[in-house]
Amino acid sequence: MSFRLKIISLILFVSLVPYIFTMLYSANTLRDEYYANAKDNLQTQLSLSIGKIDQYINNLHRDMVFMSHMDVMNDIYSHDIDRRISILLENKKKDLSLDGDFYLVDKNNKIIASSNKNISPMSELKIKYTPLYTVPIKSNFDGKEIAKLIVDFSLKNISHFFDNGDDKFYYITVNNKILFKTKSFINKIEVKQVLDTKKDIHIVLEKNQKAFIESLKRYEILFSLVLFIGAILITLIASFLLNKLIKPILDLSQLVHTITKTKDYSRAVFVKGSDEIAKLAKAFNTMLHGIDKALHENELLNKEIEETQREVVFTMGAIGESRSKETGNHVKRVAEYSKLLALFYGLSEEESEMIKQASPMHDIGKVAIPDAVLNKPGRFNEEERAIMDTHAQLGYEMLKHSQRPLLKAAAIVAYEHHEKYDGSGYPRGLAAEEIHIYGRITALADVFDALGSDRVYKKAWDDERIFSLFKEERGKHFDPLLIDIFFENINQFLAIRDKFQDVE
Repeated sequence: MSFRLKIISLILFVSLVPYIFTMLYSANTLRDEYYANAKDNLQTQLSLSIGKIDQYINNLHRDMVFMSHMDVMNDIYSHDIDRRISILLENKKKDLSLDGDFYLVDKNNKIIASSNKNISPMSELKIKYTPLYTVPIKSNFDGKEIAKLIVDFSLKNISHFFDNGDDKFYYITVNNKILFKTKSFINKIEVKQVLDTKKDIHIVLEKNQKAFIESLKRYEILFSLVLFIGAILITLIASFLLNKLIKPILDLSQLVHTITKTKDYSRAVFVKGSDEIAKLAKAFNTMLHGIDKALHENELLNKEIEETQREVVFTMGAIGESRSKETGNHVKRVAEYSKLLALFYGLSEEESEMIKQASPMHDIGKVAIPDAVLNKPGRFNEEERAIMDTHAQLGYEMLKHSQRPLLKAAAIVAYEHHEKYDGSGYPRGLAAEEIHIYGRITALADVFDALGSDRVYKKAWDDERIFSLFKEERGKHFDPLLIDIFFENINQFLAIRDKFQDVE
């Protein structure tokens, strides 16, 4: 994030965030209060309905108690008394518009009388709905219970007190079982209350919240407009402060960004005045001039060091080869072959050039091999071969301590250029990808040039013999991918060989 954006963000944060927080808090408070009021109003409506229902049920209970004390109830076993009681119960059902029935039953649960004309006397009582109330009938003589008056009560009776509408409706829950729920709103306000007369019955009033939400829309639009205008004003103030107060700092920041991108330290920043910012700009310009001068000197020094380093590496490689009677062109050819292989393999131009500069050091360890072994005109015996094979380890030991990228690459080349892809090489018996790509590349380049050149112990091979060996050693001595690259671009390798031929 740029300095300008950081300053704007800071100003907006310290001013706009508290403002937004306050507005949102106020909006939420108002919404909560409005919601609480709406719920309180809904609760009031429900309480009124509950009061009517409780009164209705209490009246029903009182009527049943009143009927239980009537003289006719004490004559339940008199002739024709069941018919008169049934008429009484039928009339009470009609007066109450009751959905359900009254039953007078004996101690054996046999129906003596009923408001239901279809029920035969002395039949077994079977409750259809729920026995809302059971009132005992007691004897006027000894006060003992002789029968029971039961009301089989459908909860539809209390649904008559529900003033349902398009945006609200009531329903009943009994032991968490929902009754008479005809619909449901997606967004709703819901209140719930238990009947005083029956604690297992809850009445629920559900109201569509759409009307509540719509009433808040105008407020939300107004709130959004005020919020937007406030944000614009604060942003404009931030921009004004930015342009008037910290423009020099922004110019300085932009210059630093430009210098970082272009690496051009010859630039300068100009700030009028004599305040702290102007003094900072002057000091910055002085620093830039010093950096530019130092960088120029350092660049010249680095170029000189790198050139000297390359010359030393090449010379050391040539010294190593000259001890074994090799020509200086051998290291040149190996270097060129190595770079070409690296490029075709997919390494970058910079890394490929690194391999080219490092490859002349592949046999630097030979400087420590005795001349009697190094220049023997013939095959080595077992002891001599063991001595000769130490040159890879010796070369690595000479170079491994340097932290210079070129010498670190040269250490890898010296150490691994005699490793073989199948793991049969030396000094460590590495295989396949365990061998660094520098070692795999230099191995192929070195063998190709060595086979095609005269040595103290052999004559140069012809190309067909070399190519046949390379095909046989694909995946054994050499990386198969590098062998494929070599044959796909053979003309370019032969052109390098012709260009740097040994001069007799």
